Amino acid sequence: MTTVLSKIWLPNIVMTILAFLLFTSASIAQENRQKWVVLNPEGVVKINAMKVNPHPTTLRGKTVVLRWNGKHNGNHFLDRVGELLVERVGDVKVIKSWEVAPETVDPITGSEERSREFAKAIEKFKPDLVIGAQSD
Repeated sequence: MTTVLSKIWLPNIVMTILAFLLFTSASIAQENRQKWVVLNPEGVVKINAMKVNPHPTTLRGKTVVLRWNGKHNGNHFLDRVGELLVERVGDVKVIKSWEVAPETVDPITGSEERSREFAKAIEKFKPDLVIGAQSD
């Protein structure tokens, strides 16, 4: 008699427990459902028009400051630019800012004020043109 009851009742009990677990876990999962908010990653950039300085028609007899911000290999690029200027223009004075004003070497200036300080430091060399390289 015990085996007959266990054959009838045991599967029913197991099925009832499984059904209970299945439905309760589904309702718990719905309660904990994540909510996502999709944002547009494009920033709105306001660009103010600015007056650009006139460029010299020739670099002959001019002073060119090469400005490196400290990022990897930017100085090598500017070294080559300086070599080419001397080679192709001839009468041009090339100043490497990282050699004469090492305080201007910084990959992240952090503020407009600090950038202006760098510009003032470079301005002391009376350049006709400044060429910068950021490199990475």
